[in-house]
Amino acid sequence: MPGMGTVVACSLAVGYACGSFLAAELVSRHVSGGSAFDVGRGNPGMANMGAAYGSRWAVVTLAGDVAKTILAFALARALFSNAADAAGAAAAVGATLGHVFPAWHRFRGGKGVATTCSGIILMTPVAGGVAAVAGLLVVLFGGYLCLGALAIPAVWLVIELAGGDAMHAIAGAALVAVAVWCHGGPAAGIRTGETPRASISGKFLSTLFKDSR
Repeated sequence: MPGMGTVVACSLAVGYACGSFLAAELVSRHVSGGSAFDVGRGNPGMANMGAAYGSRWAVVTLAGDVAKTILAFALARALFSNAADAAGAAAAVGATLGHVFPAWHRFRGGKGVATTCSGIILMTPVAGGVAAVAGLLVVLFGGYLCLGALAIPAVWLVIELAGGDAMHAIAGAALVAVAVWCHGGPAAGIRTGETPRASISGKFLSTLFKDSR
């Protein structure tokens, strides 16, 4: 049986390879013939594809990002069945790293929200689901997508630290670091007004308070 270091390194590589496949790039090439990096805000993710091409293609992009995370997770666990939990955790982190830092595009990719959510739910369905819902609530009531993106891995990390799971805590710390890299700038821009509020938050709060009258 390979050592734990080998398991983690190989699983990270598997996750990275799967994560580097950007569903948004495939969608954009199919719909318009152009790169996802040249469309809208240049972010190869669900929101940008939805804004550019409509909700149908946003769903397709999301499905692709979720699928590649599942593939990485399943492959790593199958390859290292004797250390399946560690392999799956490393692959989940690797998928987000590949999505955010794809080597083929000079290490500039997406924001990693879908892969992070998928990964933590695959590792711990209940805690991951709680963290994902917490992130959604932060967006709906806080008004900013970047805050929700930061909250998701942070909440999951807190849950795993409280549960004493060192392996998942390490994975959570890595995902928090990636989230800060991707969303720390926009979060800082909230104070200066540079970061726009999420339209979904305004619609949600408007409906909520209208219905409560």
